[in-house]
Amino acid sequence: MARTDGAETRHHTLYLEIRRNLLRGSFPAGHRFKLSKLSSELGVSVTVAREALTRLSEQGLVVLEPNKGFSVPDFTDAEINDVAFVRKEIESIAVRRSIEQGGIEWEARVVAAHHQLAVSPNAALDEDPEANEAWTNAHRAFHEVCAAACGSPRLLAFRIQLYDQSEIIRQMAKLHRGRQRDVAGEHAAIAEAVVARNADKAVQLLHTHIERTRLSCLESWAAAQPPG
Repeated sequence: MARTDGAETRHHTLYLEIRRNLLRGSFPAGHRFKLSKLSSELGVSVTVAREALTRLSEQGLVVLEPNKGFSVPDFTDAEINDVAFVRKEIESIAVRRSIEQGGIEWEARVVAAHHQLAVSPNAALDEDPEANEAWTNAHRAFHEVCAAACGSPRLLAFRIQLYDQSEIIRQMAKLHRGRQRDVAGEHAAIAEAVVARNADKAVQLLHTHIERTRLSCLESWAAAQPPG
């Protein structure tokens, strides 16, 4: 039987709501989703809730285990390293191609996205949820626009999937104390290299930026573990 427009809308709404909360770091690592609770909270059927979580699991944002159901990923060090490694490679290809192919309108979008990021306070989720969400959205938009002119929808889709996975890791790790960095300075340097059309420098800065995030996440992950 074909899905009705109403069911499709409810499925998409629930999918977006769970995804938004995942990317905000609202769920702790290992959190198990209860289909009955989700369905009752948002007024959808258990089937719709299951389909939304299945879609998220296909994107690597939720884990589906036989006989256990859906849960938030509890990333291992190896998984954090792997996400960072693949993201560096994919992001670099997209940014390099964008520098080669992007026009003046794309340059203006990069400048505007960086300005929005630069003026957004970078607050922790538990300190200021609204400011955290505003910075998170500006951060996503900046990295997205730097890659936007690559000319490959498949490359962009894969980049978004990897970015989302790394964002869940970053938000979870941010709940704990990590190493200090000049994140604003890192973004400013990337924006400057991109607008200057210096692909080699932009890629090198991007690699360093993602690598520092990886190390910060690993440090925070380790600090959050109980002794022994």
